[in-house]
Amino acid sequence: MGVFQIESPAMRGLLRTMKARTLEEVAQALALIRPGAAEYGSKELFLKRLRKQEEITFAHPELETILGDTLGVCIFQEQVMQISQALGSMSLAEADLVRRASTKFSGRSDRDRLRGKFLKAAGMMGLTSQRREETWMMVEKFAGFGFCKAHAATYADISYRMAYLKTHHTAEFLAAMCSAGAGFYHVSAYVEEAKRWGIAVQLPAVNRSRMEYTTEAGVDGKRALRVGLMQVKDLRVETITAILRTRGEGGEFQSLEDFLSRVPVERDEIESLIKCGAFDEVNDEACTMTRPELLWRWNLLQAAGKGAQPGAPRPCSGQGLVLPGKKERLFAEASAADAIGVALAEMQMPEYTLEQKLRYEREILEVCVSGHPLDFVPRNGEAWSDELPGLHGKRVTLCGWVVTYRHVGTKNYRNMMFVTLEDQRGVYEMVLFPDAYDRYGGLVFETRLMRVTGRVEQDGQIKGEKLEALKK
Repeated sequence: MGVFQIESPAMRGLLRTMKARTLEEVAQALALIRPGAAEYGSKELFLKRLRKQEEITFAHPELETILGDTLGVCIFQEQVMQISQALGSMSLAEADLVRRASTKFSGRSDRDRLRGKFLKAAGMMGLTSQRREETWMMVEKFAGFGFCKAHAATYADISYRMAYLKTHHTAEFLAAMCSAGAGFYHVSAYVEEAKRWGIAVQLPAVNRSRMEYTTEAGVDGKRALRVGLMQVKDLRVETITAILRTRGEGGEFQSLEDFLSRVPVERDEIESLIKCGAFDEVNDEACTMTRPELLWRWNLLQAAGKGAQPGAPRPCSGQGLVLPGKKERLFAEASAADAIGVALAEMQMPEYTLEQKLRYEREILEVCVSGHPLDFVPRNGEAWSDELPGLHGKRVTLCGWVVTYRHVGTKNYRNMMFVTLEDQRGVYEMVLFPDAYDRYGGLVFETRLMRVTGRVEQDGQIKGEKLEALKK
């Protein structure tokens, strides 16, 4: 997950099936997944021959030198041009026209002319009528939507390098992926991937975080992933810049009041920062305050007219705002004789429960740092995602959190859907074919927590049969 071009469920399944180990095999997989290869059936034919379920044959001896490395299957655009030259007696210019023949920009007359020339030349080389038609269909169907070998090889090289970086510099790699936001999945999937790799994920902190995701030394000596301030909902870029600049010039923030006196913030921004835990490491030494208490303190500051006033002198003990002592958990702009003020000053509030923290993290950060949404769902013997490779052909039930989904239409104008889900151990994909989609497809739009029942296909994908919304 996170590796360029090969992180989609289809690609990961194909690479596992091929047991790809080399750059050349990765390049072949990248070409096989393209629409041209899929339309002609190159992927299925290649895999059958790779598993030795079908004999490798060539319509003509000339094709063995062209298609030998790819098990007799045309998967690269260069092979299209070579076949056109070898069997169709075409020039390089005409072979290039064949390569572009199935695109919407080519004219019908050009395609008919090239087809006639190819069939005539192939007939003169001894191919039967059926073989000639099959070879031309392979060339024409594949030509317009395939990869050229140089393109596939370049992508494979980048993928290989990224796989190396993820293996040997995992925390830094995933920090870059989360910051870029350019992966196949939502950033929350890469945060969960970091956890599965044993990397501690830290909440954003006004004294630690930068704009983007960063890495730092964890409590166990390993690298940890720190969520960037960019992930906080409603936090403006100008505010993030002000936080970083002020922290760099004047040092870390010592308290909520210190922060408010130095950084201009809006109400929704300070509330988001407190609720998601960005002030957990900024509490006064005299007393560690809970997030509800910090929110209450902020509201009292606002009521006293002392909130969000950068440049104003910091209130000191005895001058309006009193720093909390052992018994004074909070404060109020009131004299000790004021019964309401005394009640406010002594009010204490419990910390959020783990479930509340996760809810705010999902709402404000769109990622779950303190746990996983499935942590609160009771299990009843369901399989785990990392057990699927050993369950081919079996009917299984899993719990899942929807990561993403893709709705597609069939040739018969019916609907189907590919759904990517995750549990605490990994990511898996389920496909809802039209009949199953008609019954359960709407559930994907209603909830992200669900129980999935289906049969495990050869590539590890689940053919969905039943979906249920999970209740905590």
